[in-house]
Amino acid sequence: MSKKSKTQMTKAELIELCTKLEQTVKEQDAEIDVLRNDRIALDSTIIDQDTSLLISGMNARIKALEEKLQVMDNRKEYE
Repeated sequence: MSKKSKTQMTKAELIELCTKLEQTVKEQDAEIDVLRNDRIALDSTIIDQDTSLLISGMNARIKALEEKLQVMDNRKEYE
């Protein structure tokens, strides 16, 4: 297929070109997401088991406190 200017293309050719370009954009978005996830993985620090247990324990406590706070907020709304 010879290269035409967009003003010389038929409607079907323009639609086909748009479809190809949309597919290219989707592929590039997927690649960007993969690269971002890789970057996050590389930025993460490796921790030892004790630190990991400490962090998971703190996360559990934070979650429990958030749930208590939610219950208290619901009680205030009910009163």
